[in-house]
Amino acid sequence: MKYSWFLPSLVIFVLLCLFLIWSKIHPYQDSLSALIGIWEGFAEINPGIVDPGFVIFKNGGYDGQFFYFLAKSLFSDLNWDLIVDSYFFRLHRIGFTLLIGIPSALFGFEYYPFVATSIPFAIFLFSVYILYSLLPNEQKWLSLFYLFSPYSLNSHLLLVADGFFTSLILIIIYFFKKKSNPILILVLVTIAIFTRELGVFLALAICLHYFSEKKYKLTIAYCIPILFFSIFLFWTRTFSPTHLGTNPLGFGDMIDYPLFGFIKSFFDNGEFHLSPKESMKILFFVQWVALVLYILFFLWNKSFQTKRDFLHEKNKLILFLPILASLGIIFIAEEGYWRSFDNLSRMFTLSLPLVILLQAEKKSKYLSFFLYSSFFLFLFLIIRITIITQTKVYYISP
Repeated sequence: MKYSWFLPSLVIFVLLCLFLIWSKIHPYQDSLSALIGIWEGFAEINPGIVDPGFVIFKNGGYDGQFFYFLAKSLFSDLNWDLIVDSYFFRLHRIGFTLLIGIPSALFGFEYYPFVATSIPFAIFLFSVYILYSLLPNEQKWLSLFYLFSPYSLNSHLLLVADGFFTSLILIIIYFFKKKSNPILILVLVTIAIFTRELGVFLALAICLHYFSEKKYKLTIAYCIPILFFSIFLFWTRTFSPTHLGTNPLGFGDMIDYPLFGFIKSFFDNGEFHLSPKESMKILFFVQWVALVLYILFFLWNKSFQTKRDFLHEKNKLILFLPILASLGIIFIAEEGYWRSFDNLSRMFTLSLPLVILLQAEKKSKYLSFFLYSSFFLFLFLIIRITIITQTKVYYISP
């Protein structure tokens, strides 16, 4: 078989993932619940919400706990008086909560860590095959960059939505390019928007595509998910939770002037610092620059071609708009994001498979740099999980 490397690559990836999961949970009595990242503070101010036997960290924690808390509050007999940071911000990304909350409710929330790990990983592997299928024969090897994406892998290991969202976007693009049932695509686009707001840009790209083809009914149809999401945002603002959390940030609190967050992340109390562990954010920044330069040069070159040639490229909107939105978020991200490897990693999750599709159409040195440096980050992620990360103080929920 000409592409006999594909299946062995999947096997190697799965074995590596199992090893990394074991590396992350082994210091915590081999409990998968350690992946959730539950902080003692949120466990205490939400009494009774954490299942017995789950790992709770004395210091630290991560966003995976908020998906768990939201799912538990939606599908259990607890009163809906949940206390989390940035309550509305968490609630609006309800797609991932429903994906893992419904099966967890059916089987019992004691199985939540297994559900939240296995389902997104399974969907990711399917999306890898989808990308493999989309690529021309001579470019199918590029799918390996997505299979070994540090961004998707880190998202899945943190039990957050970015990896699932990216998998979903790839599946939508596949059905869109294959001209599948528009209703199916419409449903998937709706789920994507309710998983992450970036899905709006994919919907806009599809709307622009159908508008350019004068298919106005489909144009209006793909505006409906955006309308539904807008109504959902408005509806959730009509009621207030009992407590907005220990750090009730809104979207405006998580942005800064262009690249000010990046610059500020090098200083504490006016003193410059850059540890070896922090140096990875420089590579993330260079990756961001590479993608920006690629898009700028692409637009510049297209400006000298005929209108017909430019319209021929309109299908690339479905790839360009989500990438542009991701780059824009990184551009205005506040310093807290630039100080965190996990946060920065998540910001590039969607861009990588879209870059692969662009690279397959026309090779670019900027895209090549992004892809190969991403593989370097994949190796760094392995080292970070197995060697660098220190064991945290924890206890088991009674």
